[in-house]
Amino acid sequence: MLELLLVGLGGGLLPLLVKWNDRRLHIALALSTGIFLGAVFLHMLPELPATIADANISARLLWSFALMGVLTIYFLESLVFRTHDHDDVHRHTAVGYASLAGLSLHAFTVGLSLSATELTTPILVGLLFHKAFEAFSLTSVFQLAHFAQKKVATMIIIFSCITPLGLFLGGKFLPQLSPQATAIAVALAVGTFLYVCLTELLPEVFHHKEDVITKVVLLLVGIGGMALIQ
Repeated sequence: MLELLLVGLGGGLLPLLVKWNDRRLHIALALSTGIFLGAVFLHMLPELPATIADANISARLLWSFALMGVLTIYFLESLVFRTHDHDDVHRHTAVGYASLAGLSLHAFTVGLSLSATELTTPILVGLLFHKAFEAFSLTSVFQLAHFAQKKVATMIIIFSCITPLGLFLGGKFLPQLSPQATAIAVALAVGTFLYVCLTELLPEVFHHKEDVITKVVLLLVGIGGMALIQ
């Protein structure tokens, strides 16, 4: 558990040492968006059939929770965070919090499921890379929203603790935890990230026309990285 905590902190806090201008931030965001896309399409979505079987829950009901995740983030962004002048910083703030919520749900369910699994070296190495990439991506999105460094550091510390917390609680209380609740959490995370990736991050990465080739390459690198650590 300590390794997961330290790697999450390293992946999320190291980018704070770099001086980012707007152009560099959008290049880094291309990598982060690829990581998020890889996470949702290669990790989260494939988990849903297994959670449906384990929880003995209706597929239609579970996809309804995924839809709820999409609509919740849309309404928060459009009705709560976005101002009348459609200020980009407020929109990015909504995306930052949505990314944190979706990744946190996913990280917690991963911790719960791993508590019942033997943590072999390949699984642990893949999980460590996974955690580092996700924390790096979160920091990129937080910086896009112009969060203060202290606030970013606090959120990364909280996020880094979530998978270890899931491991601990799963080891102590796994027989009492509801498979249905885990399945719903996975579905909500899927809905959150489908919305964030496809409607916010991808358009933001290519909003400016500079460095298009670099951005495409980094986007594919992020997706490929998540495929390799599956």
